[in-house]
Amino acid sequence: MVFLGALLDSGAAAASTVYTLDGGGWRRINAKDPGAVHRVWDEMHLLAALQGLVNRDAPRFYLFFCSEWGVETDRFWWDWMRGEGEWLRNVEERPLSGVGGALDTFADAYDGLVVYDEQVPATSALASTAAGIERCLPVRYDSSPGSLYSELVVRRKMPVRLWLVKEDGSPRFTGPSPKNAAYRWAVERWLGKEGGTRCDAVGAFYLDAYWLRKPEAAGIEMNTLVNHDWFIARRAFFFDLAPWADEAPVDEPGQPVGQDRGTLLSILGALRERAAGGMVKIGGFPPWPFKYTTHAGAGRHEPVATEWEFTRLISQFDAYHEADAAGLGGMANASFFAHFPLKARYRQPNARPAANDWKARGWITEAGRVAPKFFVGHYVGDYDAPSWLYKSVPAFFRDPNLGKVPLGWAFDPNLADRAPQAMVYAYLHASTNDYFIAGDSGAGYLNARALTVRPESQLPSGLEAWTRYCQAMMGRWDMTITGFVLDGSAGASTDLEFAAYRRFSPDGLGTHFEKRPGMRAGVPTCPERDLPDGEDDAVRVIADLARRSGGRPGFLWARSILKSPTWYAAISRRLQERYPDLPVEVVDPYSFFGLIRHEFSRTETDAAR
Repeated sequence: MVFLGALLDSGAAAASTVYTLDGGGWRRINAKDPGAVHRVWDEMHLLAALQGLVNRDAPRFYLFFCSEWGVETDRFWWDWMRGEGEWLRNVEERPLSGVGGALDTFADAYDGLVVYDEQVPATSALASTAAGIERCLPVRYDSSPGSLYSELVVRRKMPVRLWLVKEDGSPRFTGPSPKNAAYRWAVERWLGKEGGTRCDAVGAFYLDAYWLRKPEAAGIEMNTLVNHDWFIARRAFFFDLAPWADEAPVDEPGQPVGQDRGTLLSILGALRERAAGGMVKIGGFPPWPFKYTTHAGAGRHEPVATEWEFTRLISQFDAYHEADAAGLGGMANASFFAHFPLKARYRQPNARPAANDWKARGWITEAGRVAPKFFVGHYVGDYDAPSWLYKSVPAFFRDPNLGKVPLGWAFDPNLADRAPQAMVYAYLHASTNDYFIAGDSGAGYLNARALTVRPESQLPSGLEAWTRYCQAMMGRWDMTITGFVLDGSAGASTDLEFAAYRRFSPDGLGTHFEKRPGMRAGVPTCPERDLPDGEDDAVRVIADLARRSGGRPGFLWARSILKSPTWYAAISRRLQERYPDLPVEVVDPYSFFGLIRHEFSRTETDAAR
């Protein structure tokens, strides 16, 4: 166990007063009530923008909203930071009663309103961009009595700094594709090379106001409005565009086919220019419950295929994404957590095992060979999204079975930008059987092959920029394994990419399309294999593969998604109970790939002789 003082920078301090607002009531709305749905959308959108502006320079505004795994997530982190986490121990909390109180309290954080058009849902994304760059709070045009627009514009007479709809409520953006007309205007205003206030090299792919047409397609958190705050604080460019070139999107079926994709590529190109040789961060994920996929008849491409196509495209522009995907996609307070004090470097809670340890455990024989056992390494995923990490850590790192089984927690280290306290908590509460590795595909989710093969962008290789970025991020968290080099539809990684990964992941790589374990470009590799969700099914898969190893050393890099320590403990227990004669060994990830190196380096040497 690592002590708290070794993890936290005690010299950092929060603001003396933090204002809080309870948004738990938003989760209890009737999604079949259009009035309630619109009111909640309007409040969440405005408050997320206000939070991003307020928290840009200091942590002053905190929301209570998210819940998962039976944990009130935002309250858990609030209580931890005020107790064991120490950061907020001496902070005074002042609850706010609602939108009006928040607007009055933080009147110095904004300069007016940006009004957008529900009939052109994309304008809600433009409003979030305007919030960060032009200090405007987003409000949906709705002249009906009791609407937030009527309250702020008509009754309070707050100034409107930017109209994304005409003042009479008619559309500002028209033509064959009002959606793309709106984005073209936004690109020129905020990403153009000439004049104006410009956004940073950060993108935000979050669902636009189309959610108002399908609020029952997923839980309230999946409108992902509370995710906007960090990106507004960072002056990000928001978008919601289809990656496909062969069909019109469901939210604008009459547009010329391929316009969404063309606009997306222009945005990615402009963001890459803003990055000036660095990497582009894109928060969010294709909103598959609502758009662009076969789900609910919203397209003809499967959700995973849409994910892969989007990832292939952004990778060609030196961009990675933080995949805030359904159904744990909502995450509040990232702009607040961004101020959490981090040290320059964190050590793995446990020492990396080495050959002497493996010999002592019988995994290497007296003759120096890897024992004829079936070695299982657990890739504990998928934590390429701060929202998933943020919600899972409070549940899984308090699980009574934590430590019963060696686990490789696949936490992309870039998640510390938005959920640093979750990373620290996990390192602090890790057992002697818990190890930390990067998930897909290193310090962020992209396709490594698309850093070098780039038909859409026609740009020079981004492999060196990616390598530098991963060296810094993974070095900070003492990670030397990338658990899943996710190739997707970009094509299988080659020795060119594996040689780059050797510079920041020398101790191992989980691969996507490789056929068997071995050594690639000097790195031990093993293809990942997904385990079934059911415990009995997972046990049968492991047992069947173990039998096929045929008295030779065998290796299974077993990937599972959002599983608890109790789940892994149950699998190990059932394996021992049902198949006591099978020589299955569940090992930590550093031992797993170390044994592969030992086995296949020796095999190559023997073959050379």
